[in-house]
Amino acid sequence: MSSNTNVLGRADPSMEVLPVTSRIRQVYPEDLFPNGNYAQLPYGRTRYWILGPEDGVKVVLIHGISTPSVTWMKLAPYLAEHGFRVLAYDLYGKGYSEAPYTTFDARLFVVQLALLLQYIRWDTTHIVGFSMGGGVAAAFAASMPHLVAGKVVFIASAGLLERTGAPNPSTTAPIPQYEQLRDLQSSELPGYKRSLGSCFQDGPIRGLEAAFDAVAQAMAGPTQQHYEVLIIHGTDDPIVPYNEANKIKTRVPQAEVVTVQGAAHHLVLQDGHWQIVAERLVAFLKPQSSV
Repeated sequence: MSSNTNVLGRADPSMEVLPVTSRIRQVYPEDLFPNGNYAQLPYGRTRYWILGPEDGVKVVLIHGISTPSVTWMKLAPYLAEHGFRVLAYDLYGKGYSEAPYTTFDARLFVVQLALLLQYIRWDTTHIVGFSMGGGVAAAFAASMPHLVAGKVVFIASAGLLERTGAPNPSTTAPIPQYEQLRDLQSSELPGYKRSLGSCFQDGPIRGLEAAFDAVAQAMAGPTQQHYEVLIIHGTDDPIVPYNEANKIKTRVPQAEVVTVQGAAHHLVLQDGHWQIVAERLVAFLKPQSSV
């Protein structure tokens, strides 16, 4: 597959260009969620979906380092069914979003989300980040408080990992249910391995101490209050160890910590655990006046 040319340079193509009958698109279909579309952004074409009622409380879901938005196949519909207006999208270099020839650092992902929100004309939204997506959420909330409605959620969040503690994507499947999808992306998408390598080298999985500190201090929302922050983490997470939740809590003292006993990294999909995550998300994200 040849690369495409975008406003700010070249990008390798996404799953969009592969045959609909290909194995990878059977595992992760383009229409997994309703109301899917593409946004042609400066660094590359981005796939997104919007679920739920138009007048619902807005929330964006940011997936992790190797598995795209299929990560949210349980939680996105659940939130939509409970009245939320949900945005899910593929980060650059994953799934149906192109892989630009650039460094895959926090700034790239912050710009991607900021421009996507502008594209779909969302003024503000609550933010939910999973794994590396938690690092993206922290960087976004720290640098773009005017786009955040006031609440930030970190699920099994990276962002403060030590360099020596980063998981090896070639040996560990962060989400076992989609290990095949990770492998198919590696074999079918020329930009996937490059983006993955850059994420581990330069991405928002570590070094975000200043961002989390800023989250603790930032003012957002219509009443310009400090962020309300929720941390959800499983005790048996082998990818992002439970102590990472404590490290985030130390830097964001106002955060509430929800400990999911026995849950591994894939608690967003793990039966018996994703339901706990879903219920806590709804309770946290709903307007205070709701009953």
